[in-house]
Amino acid sequence: MDQKVIKADDYKGRYFSVVGDSISTFLGTIPEGYALYYDENNKKLAGIEDQTGTWWGQIISRLGGKLLKNNSWSGSTVSYHAEFTPGSFAHLDSRMSMLGDNGIAPDVIMIYMGVNDWASGTPIEASGEMAENESFAGAYRIMLDLIKSHYPDAEVWCISPAISTLRGDPAFEFPYYLGGRHLNEYVDAIGKVAEEKGCVFVDANKNTELVDALDGIHPDGNGMKTLATEILRARGIEL
Repeated sequence: MDQKVIKADDYKGRYFSVVGDSISTFLGTIPEGYALYYDENNKKLAGIEDQTGTWWGQIISRLGGKLLKNNSWSGSTVSYHAEFTPGSFAHLDSRMSMLGDNGIAPDVIMIYMGVNDWASGTPIEASGEMAENESFAGAYRIMLDLIKSHYPDAEVWCISPAISTLRGDPAFEFPYYLGGRHLNEYVDAIGKVAEEKGCVFVDANKNTELVDALDGIHPDGNGMKTLATEILRARGIEL
């Protein structure tokens, strides 16, 4: 889909669902049994009082939308990893079928995934006898196919990870090769698969302002504001 300048009012009253990892979790908003990062302790450390302080909460609030479902699982990947928590992978139907609620389908689905795949050095494309769901691009395709099958009318935002910094440490250098592969490989894969599947690629990786984070990865309150602003800018939404 070609990006163009969009008015915030276009989203007023619309239902938003979120697919994410730890960065998008928040106490009281994720399904029971999912791992949580922003618990009572971490949300206090981050200076985030309630869900409106998260990146997705800010976007929904600024656009006048409504949260339908937050399907975010701390530590989750898009791709399959044998050593990771069973059921946590975003390419599973058990997750992608849970973005609606009581017969209401989301109008917009915001996906902010890929950080843990990158940190794990997940291969971008499958090769040899590797299963598609063991590669990042292959699993991302499966995830989008499932979303399209369940919510064919939803506008799907495939958001790339943004560049962050360590709060209070001006000498911090972002670890582009955290898992042995450059983050840009995963950003490029998200863009490629989003285009293949007719979804919206939101390149938050080109953020003009670094995202303040507690540990260099997980945003604090200020970082969440920055991330929300960068995503809206990259999406081409005019506030």
